[in-house]
Amino acid sequence: MGSHTVRMPNWPGLVLTIGGALVAVSALVAVELYRLDSIDADPRGLAIVALLGTLAFAAGLIYTAIRQIRVKRVLPPERYRGPSVLILLALALIIAGILNIPFTDDAIALIDGDGELTVLGGIVILVDTQIALLLVSWLLVHRARSLAALPSFPGRDPAGALRVGFGWGLIAWLGWTIVIIAVGLMLEQLGRPPEPEVAERAIAMLDPWVVSIGIVILGPIAEEIFFRGVVFNAWLREGGRKWAYLGSATLFAAIHLSLPLLLPIFILGLALAWVYERTGNLLAPIAMHATVNGISVALALMVRFELIKLPV
Repeated sequence: MGSHTVRMPNWPGLVLTIGGALVAVSALVAVELYRLDSIDADPRGLAIVALLGTLAFAAGLIYTAIRQIRVKRVLPPERYRGPSVLILLALALIIAGILNIPFTDDAIALIDGDGELTVLGGIVILVDTQIALLLVSWLLVHRARSLAALPSFPGRDPAGALRVGFGWGLIAWLGWTIVIIAVGLMLEQLGRPPEPEVAERAIAMLDPWVVSIGIVILGPIAEEIFFRGVVFNAWLREGGRKWAYLGSATLFAAIHLSLPLLLPIFILGLALAWVYERTGNLLAPIAMHATVNGISVALALMVRFELIKLPV
């Protein structure tokens, strides 16, 4: 590796990342202690400190990501030449969190399941993570040509890929439903019945068109581009097939922040990766993912508007 390849030292990224994380976490702990009346402090000041720490943490991640891209320029196109996928995911979550800041009241209303949501707040909360995933994928992977040897996005047979995706999506939805019911029954036996998820509350509270576009269209596109298009391919090249399957499915499940849905989403992630590998076309898992989400949303909306009734 020539000396002209890397001119960015590693330490600024480490200092910003570690220092920012320590500042942000310390401020958030102080806010929680203030909420419990354990300390006397200015909550707004602590919130500002937490935000500044988060921004420093993000700056450190961005610096490290750019440095990794420069370091990996010498690798052949068949290798993954981009930043760590964990850095990409962390940046996406930070961006989503920052987008959410002006709509804190809406987020609280959605999580609690009561109160009113503003139209803009509901839209941002529903699509912020998806927008962030697309942004980091475009800036740090696509533009940097980190996966330069991948085939074109539509592929040679887009219609065939869509048919495969829709077909497997129907099968996946049946399996998904069975696993969710089984997990729900198990949790009830343990005395911890599952609470409604944020997505369920969104379907019950938001405009149906907003829900449909966010969950059925944008969600599958953004998540498949990131988890199958970026994560699966990056780890397939650097860690092998087994690591690509398990790693992409694990991150896919973890980002949904739902303990009851952890296993069903992990299994769905494995199935989506299999369909992607089988077809070599991202349109197939996008269609499959959209089918699973679409059937679930359609049924939930029919229950919401009392077109069908669930057995009590």
